[in-house]
Amino acid sequence: MAGLQTFYKIKDLHEREKKEKQKDYQHHVEVFEDRATRLYEALKQKESAEEQFQSQLSTKSIQAMTFIQHQHYIDRLEQKINELQPEVQKARTEMQVSQQKLTDAHIQVKKYEKLIENKLENEKFERKQEENKQMDELSMNQYLNSKNR
Repeated sequence: MAGLQTFYKIKDLHEREKKEKQKDYQHHVEVFEDRATRLYEALKQKESAEEQFQSQLSTKSIQAMTFIQHQHYIDRLEQKINELQPEVQKARTEMQVSQQKLTDAHIQVKKYEKLIENKLENEKFERKQEENKQMDELSMNQYLNSKNR
């Protein structure tokens, strides 16, 4: 079985990879949050513009030009929303893939931690057995020496 130092080195390597994947994941989270925020703001602007227009319609008459300008504004917002939705979905997918890679890296680190722990326990058990064996030999020698007297 490989030496304990080898396991420590491999574990350190996996920990560095895990940290890189953590940074990558954090970057993808930030990109997703940015795009989702922009989409949310566009949806909120559209909702607000529609409410404001409905309010104006109910209180007074509106000129045809104002109606057309408002419709163009709503259309631009809808176009912006339609452009942002795939970007948000792509960012979400990239974030989820990155999260899965981070999870896999974390699992790898845990595997090596467990291997090291098991190796340490085995070494401790073997030392204990060796000590018991030596104590048995010592006891046997003392017993035989006391019999020979």
